[in-house]
Amino acid sequence: MLFLLRPRQSYMPYSMPRRATQQDQYRWQQQEQAFASTRRVASYQPDVSDAAAPATDPVAALKELAEMHRNGVLSDAEFSDAKARVLGTKDATP
Repeated sequence: MLFLLRPRQSYMPYSMPRRATQQDQYRWQQQEQAFASTRRVASYQPDVSDAAAPATDPVAALKELAEMHRNGVLSDAEFSDAKARVLGTKDATP
């Protein structure tokens, strides 16, 4: 009956239970890690050059293109290409 005289902690194969506050903190950390592991896209970081770029008015650009087309500076094909670029329906590179 020697084993009954040993101190209680010496034969416990597991750690002592956590307090409620420690357990809540542990659960919160586990939940944050689980959520972070599901993120596939990096969070949005605004580009400084986007803020510095002046905003162009598409209506004014279309009016200017129409005036140039009416005056004969632009052909029909050039006008339709330039209009598509202003509206964003065609790649802006020539």
